[in-house]
Amino acid sequence: MNNSVKKQVILILSSLALMVVIGLSIDLYLTHKEIMEASNACYNLDGYPVVHKEGFISNWSFTCNGI
Repeated sequence: MNNSVKKQVILILSSLALMVVIGLSIDLYLTHKEIMEASNACYNLDGYPVVHKEGFISNWSFTCNGI
């Protein structure tokens, strides 16, 4: 492999890694926003929101207790 091919491979892999990080960041932001909206709605109903995270990937469960 010559230097130009190595540089192209590194550039492609770096770009792919950056896209994955951006995608995960967007997913975390949208999940957080959704949980905050659900929690606020639960508080507005005089409830108590309970959020459980399961595993490393965004796998959340939400319940509104006390309503």
